[in-house]
Amino acid sequence: MSLKTDNRTHELEDLLPVGREELLRRGLLTVLTERIWHLKERLRQLTEQHGSLSQLERRIKREGLSPDDHSLYHDWLEWRAAQHELDRLLEALKTAL
Repeated sequence: MSLKTDNRTHELEDLLPVGREELLRRGLLTVLTERIWHLKERLRQLTEQHGSLSQLERRIKREGLSPDDHSLYHDWLEWRAAQHELDRLLEALKTAL
């Protein structure tokens, strides 16, 4: 494995929820596309539930957060994290091809 490939594999290990052995066994593109699909599916579900991230943010500002129910805040955090990870993975996919 070249030094460039080895460095890229280490970067992707940090991005993906699988280890190096799993990356090599299943293949980088397979792991990337499966994770991208999973994130897009979760973002679709959040969109169905809340409309858009900005709508969810407006709702949180309008209604506030209940001390007993943090589901809106949890969805907001999950949405932002999933979108960030998706953006990074799509960029990784571009450079992998």
